[in-house]
Amino acid sequence: MKRYFTLSLMFLCLTGLFFACDKIDGDYAVIPSNAQSDVSFPEVNPGEVYRKMLIEEFTGHRCTNCPMGHQILETLHSRYGDTLVAVGIHYGALAKPVGSTFNYDFRTEKGTRLGDYYVIDAIPSAIVNRNYKEGGWSRELWGNQLAEVDRSQVYAALQLINQYDASKKTLKTNAKVTMLKDYPNPLSLVVYLLEDGIVKPQKDGNQDIEDYVHNHVLRKTVTDDILSGYKLNMANAMNAGDSDTFAASVGFSDTDWVPENCYVVAFVLDATTQEVLQVETLNVVGQ
Repeated sequence: MKRYFTLSLMFLCLTGLFFACDKIDGDYAVIPSNAQSDVSFPEVNPGEVYRKMLIEEFTGHRCTNCPMGHQILETLHSRYGDTLVAVGIHYGALAKPVGSTFNYDFRTEKGTRLGDYYVIDAIPSAIVNRNYKEGGWSRELWGNQLAEVDRSQVYAALQLINQYDASKKTLKTNAKVTMLKDYPNPLSLVVYLLEDGIVKPQKDGNQDIEDYVHNHVLRKTVTDDILSGYKLNMANAMNAGDSDTFAASVGFSDTDWVPENCYVVAFVLDATTQEVLQVETLNVVGQ
């Protein structure tokens, strides 16, 4: 799937390029000091910034109706283009590995924490822009919820720079948030690592599809907490012109992730209401 990026800067590869989920996720370390984010971000042109939306879908490889949810997301992507960013979170009983066919574990510990927080009791379901809805929204309502998002107010620009070292199999992702308007509440930044093109079995109605392609799969929550994220400006309110940066490293060793299929998703949250104010994506390697 081709992606377009607003105010994002691609950085070339330095060498030319789950309950039990710790093993799946691999190692990562958050770089706590902004001073260690040593990349230069370009100046922001406010006239080029538009507000994007986030949909986090809860799914499972043994969920017979989840492929219908995936198709709905594709339709919504066709409608909204790059203004819609989707994240697939494998969650619940139907995401558990079972038997020899469904033995792969897509789950992550923090994805499970998010599903528990929203009391997700049936899949597929989704949350839109982190607006709280117990149980999430059923698939036939996703389009309605996206249509209700007010995108006329653009509070922040979000820029990403990724640096992937193929020899060390390590990604350093850098993010910068620049405020375009005054904002009264403290803000947070949440950063994910996602992967497309994972070929693994999936139930679809009464059949098992052995070579199903799983896209926008949550692999890692890079920020410490999936709910509260990284506190921007030391949890103080930010005004127009204020900015803050974040950097973290993610190790790909001891994982089966394909760097060329992976990308970073970052979003800015109102720390009080949990509303998503801005979202951005950037590939780990290449365009």
